[in-house]
Amino acid sequence: MNDSLRERINQLWREAYHLPFGEVKVRVLEESLALTESLRDVDAIFIARLQLAAAGTASGHPEKAIPAYAWCLARFEEDPQRFQQHEHHLLWFFKNILHSVDEFPRLTLEQIEDLRTQMTSIYRRFGRNMRPVHYTRFVFSLRIGDLRQAAESLELYSAIPRDELADCLACEADSEAEYYAFIGDMEKTLATAGPNLRQERTCAEVPHRIYCQVLKPLALLGRYEEADEYQRKGYRLIRNNPTFLYHIAFQIAYLVHRNRLTSAVRMFEQHLATAIETHQLRSRFYFYAAAQHLLTQVAQKKSSQKLNLPQAFPLYSDSQEYDLATLIAWLDAELGALGPQFDARNRTNYFTQEIAAQLVY
Repeated sequence: MNDSLRERINQLWREAYHLPFGEVKVRVLEESLALTESLRDVDAIFIARLQLAAAGTASGHPEKAIPAYAWCLARFEEDPQRFQQHEHHLLWFFKNILHSVDEFPRLTLEQIEDLRTQMTSIYRRFGRNMRPVHYTRFVFSLRIGDLRQAAESLELYSAIPRDELADCLACEADSEAEYYAFIGDMEKTLATAGPNLRQERTCAEVPHRIYCQVLKPLALLGRYEEADEYQRKGYRLIRNNPTFLYHIAFQIAYLVHRNRLTSAVRMFEQHLATAIETHQLRSRFYFYAAAQHLLTQVAQKKSSQKLNLPQAFPLYSDSQEYDLATLIAWLDAELGALGPQFDARNRTNYFTQEIAAQLVY
């Protein structure tokens, strides 16, 4: 019985390995985890949970990744010799966990800093440098709108040599380009993003993200031919992975800027279910803010709109005819409930005062 079960587990692992990041990969790995747990084989469970942690962070399911990773980290701390072969992956994925915690406003700044302190401790214990630690703080600072801390963290991580646990050059360049856009230096944004845009540097999420992040800088500089190309390429890369819901917001905002409202509405219809279901609350906020801007523009020309919205939508109508003012009011309420939670946690007014304005240009 155990032999056939193990063969099934290995089959699922092989299947997951060849799947792109997304819902199906996560479901396959969840099935494999359930089977390994029935074996009560701690080593197999460790592998299954570590794989789920990796896939969860890259597939829009940090709520599945964080507990899976925490279990692995606890077992590793208890018996590092037993799990020594997984040391590199475990230390690597610590960064990914810290890159996802900003999505959850119920996690306090103190809890997040405790995680980073734990990361610092374990990296030092295994002889690794602090570049990745400062980089996680840099990314987090950008996402909560703390410009001072972002600038400090950028300087700190840039001063430390790269080692094998540093994020890839493509990811670091993406984040630096986002920082320069944040401070309004559009030329430097595009210069920093250049190698990624030209695909001289790539990774699992690059150029996916950068194609979306440069849409506004290019538009503000009047470089619409390039922006249109990156919009199309970017959407093809991100449309099937819920982890990119945040970037869908930039896609919608750009289409509204270009007055391509029909395409923007289709994008809203396509991804609303993901926004409703996701545990990535920062990403949901951005999507709803972009959708609010979109529907406000549509409402200037008509009072109602036929929309193919998911049945999970609280205002779902079988007729598919929706009053736009009602939809906008619903989005207002959702944003009004979620934004203050983030600002209270982050001790800024970034969500309630700045994000919506960033999406309007």
